[in-house]
Amino acid sequence: GIGMVFYNAKNIIAWVLTIGSIAALIFGVIMSINFNFRAMTAFDLIVILVLSMGGTGLFLRSLKQH
Repeated sequence: GIGMVFYNAKNIIAWVLTIGSIAALIFGVIMSINFNFRAMTAFDLIVILVLSMGGTGLFLRSLKQH
């Protein structure tokens, strides 16, 4: 797919192959990750979620155009 994109950037099949390959690679990496969570209290979970959502909000606000 990459070679076809470099040869002709307007080729739809090349872009589909390239994007599909990248998606398959990302999916494979995500599926091979093993998460092991220790037991946590509800307070710990709430703190983690609040801080994660706050960081996500700040990140998305930085992307907004003025």
